[in-house]
Amino acid sequence: MKKKSSEIIKLPNPFKFGTIVDNDRFCNRIDELRTLKQYVYDGYSVWLFSPRRYGKSSLVKKAFAQIDDSTTIYIDLYNVKSIDDFAKKYSKALADNLFNWKTGIKKISTSLSKYFSSLYPKVSVGTDGIPSMSIEKKEINQQVDIEQILNMPEKFAQDNNIKICIAFDEFQEVERIDPFIINWMRTAFQNHKHISYIFLGSKQSLMKEIFADIESPFYEFAVKMDLAEISSEDLSEFIKNKFDQNKIPISQNTIDEILKRSERHPHFTQYFASVVFDAIRYGEEQDDEDFADRWMDKIINSQGIIFQTIYDQLASNQRSVISAIAQMEDKQELFSDKVRKDFGLPVSSSIAITLKALIKKSLVYKTPEGKYRIDNPVFKEWIYRLNTGGLR
Repeated sequence: MKKKSSEIIKLPNPFKFGTIVDNDRFCNRIDELRTLKQYVYDGYSVWLFSPRRYGKSSLVKKAFAQIDDSTTIYIDLYNVKSIDDFAKKYSKALADNLFNWKTGIKKISTSLSKYFSSLYPKVSVGTDGIPSMSIEKKEINQQVDIEQILNMPEKFAQDNNIKICIAFDEFQEVERIDPFIINWMRTAFQNHKHISYIFLGSKQSLMKEIFADIESPFYEFAVKMDLAEISSEDLSEFIKNKFDQNKIPISQNTIDEILKRSERHPHFTQYFASVVFDAIRYGEEQDDEDFADRWMDKIINSQGIIFQTIYDQLASNQRSVISAIAQMEDKQELFSDKVRKDFGLPVSSSIAITLKALIKKSLVYKTPEGKYRIDNPVFKEWIYRLNTGGLR
């Protein structure tokens, strides 16, 4: 029975999603964390792939927080608009992380001029009293200027006898930013002895084109590292501990339902657990037969309009294939005659073409085991209900 009260319960929800997850809200990834830190220590560059919201950025930020033998720099390319925008944002990230801003503006200005000589670096002090650097050159789009910026951290590392690790998040965006920058990056990066790079990406087809296509400048440049699902045992323990710490009871059956419906996707596991936490702390009975359907309904209803828009924009074959994936059993093969017959799918060659389109749209991804899955388990449930008219 639900408690009928307008009062809020002043107990913070312990689950975090949609942003960088850190500290005790970061679940497991012990092996991956160790591996990534070892790669950085050894000076290897890494390309890190996983489906969206699997925790790549959180993993790198956590690794950087624990690395003490290298200076670490993180830059997200997702909102970089142009080559000029990249040059100025990357220059600022380098300056903010590599220079000691407590040494005085005159000394900082001299150092900046040494490393960004042709770009007219300027130091200014904000209203908060904190100094920062900006590039005064009106438009930065020439190869010579970009290469100066790309090579700057290596020269700085040599001069100061340090190691640096730089992470580029959403690295597949480089080809959108400028068609030539990827060539300039490879030319610079391959000669860097004191820098290791981490390239994060969530668009499977684009990251493969960059690092696995023999025609790409970055072919075999970096060690590949995939983020897999977190084990049911680890996620189950994580959820149980969070509820226990807040003295909110949760049954193993409820935890199992969270993991089943989230498919152990890190983002959606925390999201679903947060919804369940709210439901239980406000008096929902988790022993009710329809408890899982109620909290799942709340999640689906909040996003139904978005899903309808996405689905409306899909071609007929794309709708058929993604609907089949949503309804298939895990053990079934998408290209099998039975599945094609049961779901009215086209010939195998058409399915393959359709899958490439769905992967490019980041709606579907291919697992290391060769299975095709819908990226968003909530969208998967919405499609399932659309096609079957009911619950699982």
